[in-house]
Amino acid sequence: MNPRRPHTRRRAHGEVLREVFGLERRGQFDQALIELRGVWDDTTGDPDVRDLDTRSTAETFLRCGALIGFLGHIRQIPTAQDRSKNLLTEARRLYLEIYDLEKIAECANYLALAYWRTGESNEAMSWIEESQSTKLPENCNARLHSYVIRDLVLLSQKKFVEVCSNFAALEEVFAEQTDSFLTGSLHNNFGIAAKNLGNNVDALLSLEKARDLFTSSGNTLQIALAENNLSQLYKSLRRFDQAHAAVDRSIKLYREIKDRTREGFTWDTKALIYFDQGRYAEARDTVETAIKLLGKSENYAYLAETIGTKARIQLYTDDFATATLTLLEAVELAKMRIGEGAATDLVREFERSLKERNSEDKAPDRSKRSGIASGDLKLILPSSIAHYDEYQGVWINNADLEAYGLPRGSLAVVVPCRVRRGDLIALVELEGDLVSCGFYDSDFGIVCLEAGSSEPQLFSESDVKVLGKIVGVCDATSSSEEPMKVRELNL
Repeated sequence: MNPRRPHTRRRAHGEVLREVFGLERRGQFDQALIELRGVWDDTTGDPDVRDLDTRSTAETFLRCGALIGFLGHIRQIPTAQDRSKNLLTEARRLYLEIYDLEKIAECANYLALAYWRTGESNEAMSWIEESQSTKLPENCNARLHSYVIRDLVLLSQKKFVEVCSNFAALEEVFAEQTDSFLTGSLHNNFGIAAKNLGNNVDALLSLEKARDLFTSSGNTLQIALAENNLSQLYKSLRRFDQAHAAVDRSIKLYREIKDRTREGFTWDTKALIYFDQGRYAEARDTVETAIKLLGKSENYAYLAETIGTKARIQLYTDDFATATLTLLEAVELAKMRIGEGAATDLVREFERSLKERNSEDKAPDRSKRSGIASGDLKLILPSSIAHYDEYQGVWINNADLEAYGLPRGSLAVVVPCRVRRGDLIALVELEGDLVSCGFYDSDFGIVCLEAGSSEPQLFSESDVKVLGKIVGVCDATSSSEEPMKVRELNL
């Protein structure tokens, strides 16, 4: 009798390992560790595999290697990912002995995750390629999991097109199996990629579906992840109240499960929301909170990106010298721990912020789009649009529509009429009276406005009123007392 394994006396060891895997999928890592008492009491060493056959030994190393990887990332346990790699490598060696292809692929998946957590994306992708080179059915668990992890790695490399390119085919395969964790993860990754490509309608639908799937599976960690991703989408749509509400829910959930690493990176999201609002003092204080939390993590990609955020915030507070030093700190960390590509991305992001900052006379109020002209408008209309009975003017306060004949400072002439998909329109938000202009689209109760190279805006149909179609433009100022000559827009 082995006194170190009370659980194996009550239940078959294989049953314990199956339960540990189920707890892992639900994000209940602490409970999974409890289930392994008597088998793996000292997580700094190897599990007790005495009297186990090769298959059971391999599965024990696999489950312990996966578990310490997840726990190490959450609890910021030093060298946890190295221990994870060692345990998983031993599991893979044993599975190679008995030539279990699906388990060999599963070990490679978790090895990829361990490398991804430390920001080593090239090594992570190599393990995913190793996993997918194994001849397995497309709908088996290991193959489906490999697609989820591959997308995670591609997202860290900012290869958003690649994530989206195969989504439709994968969605059909994933829909045939019932694991809410994997299906939710597929939609979550696609939602992030779609957001970064400006496809905000699909991004919103996928991220909300991911959150619902994670909720049905009771995986608090993944629910928090989906909320953070939704907050980033709301931020890009300039819907800041929703962005703050979502990110605060995410932070609260991460605190509940004591995931310090992801909590830290979520504070970075909140700092960026403040940044886009032009609330730089709050952004600066918030990013310091993020860096303090991430400083104890092995996820150097998160830390380097957050230090890069700090540099951009400092740039907007007119502290160029300090911003440059902070950027150098982020770049050096990225070069040493992640790779040249990550370092280059940080520099390019800083350059974009610098160009934007230098192009403005003052820090922008980015929430301000357009405004309805007040008073009686004196307009000289061309005959082609003089037949409209009603019209109103909307001032264009940004450069998004310059390519379509609406430069900054011009007055757009709007007529109330039925609008169709692709029309250039103006709408007003019912709460706050904020006016926005762009090319109209609508589906599933969501109104979408696209404007030039900027990211599309999304609105709920119940939150906005369409003012009408933009048919003309005046090159004038609001102080002019002379009649303004309108030029027809031919789009």
